[in-house]
Amino acid sequence: MITVVGEALVDVVVRPDSDEPTVHPGGSPANVAVALSRLGQPTALVTQIGADSDGAVLHEHLGRNGVEVVLAGPTNVPTSRALAHLDASGAATYDFELSWDVRGLRLADRSGALHVGSLGLVLEPGAREVLHLVETVSRLGDVVVSYDPNFRSSVTSDHGQAAATAERVARAVHIMKLSDEDLAFLYPSTTPDQLARHLFRAESGRSQLLVVTRGAQGAMVATRTSSLSFAAVPVQVVDTVGAGDAFMAALLAGLAELRVLSPHGLAMSSARPDVLYRVVGQAMAAAALTCARPGADPPTREELRRFWATLGADSPAPG
Repeated sequence: MITVVGEALVDVVVRPDSDEPTVHPGGSPANVAVALSRLGQPTALVTQIGADSDGAVLHEHLGRNGVEVVLAGPTNVPTSRALAHLDASGAATYDFELSWDVRGLRLADRSGALHVGSLGLVLEPGAREVLHLVETVSRLGDVVVSYDPNFRSSVTSDHGQAAATAERVARAVHIMKLSDEDLAFLYPSTTPDQLARHLFRAESGRSQLLVVTRGAQGAMVATRTSSLSFAAVPVQVVDTVGAGDAFMAALLAGLAELRVLSPHGLAMSSARPDVLYRVVGQAMAAAALTCARPGADPPTREELRRFWATLGADSPAPG
């Protein structure tokens, strides 16, 4: 079981070629949970959802995709919303109407991994609860913790506070995935290799794997012993909504399938480039498939396998 903690919300998407917005279930952690479940991983989402029509949309979507929902916040407030404006290239910018007041957080039964990130670690009062869970689980030592900051400047404008939060969380997690936008915001003038050296030399840190995604430029992956780069998988982009979430889910699912989604397994696999090539390559393919269709619509396990087969390599060469 993989436990995901964070926001579930409704995306109201405004496209440049249409006057009518479309409504999609969303929220980065919810997207990751759905993608994990579609990829065959038992998944629970610990979140806050209101008892309203938007909340009903989210419950139906999560249930249909096999995600166990654990409500940890009040339901007598409106379900959170994100207004997503797409530009001509399909890239999205967001405005938010949010509520995040989760309490008493815990892992779902039999969880071997915890994933956190996005708004759940910056919106109070719930953020302090999520951080407490991360640090508590990390100290236990037997559960992999992963983190995707996925910062939104419209919600988190205080760079100093955001960077301090990210630094504290990074010391407690085994896997950290950032976009190039996250890197520029949190660690200005820092290269991915410099960030890797910073994370891996921290005496109190648990970092085993750092991933920086760079859109059409691919991704950089670093472990304590190596650094690799991957080319993007070419597709006709419809929009980029949910692509990073699909990548994150496929990364975790790939590690789980290879039975290395554990603190010990990550430490052992960091010295095996073949494992990273396969897992990260499939994560790149999952992100590409998501970009090729509208909204946060990640692939199923079978869809990813079929697409992976068309790429013609079990272990893709780094870009």
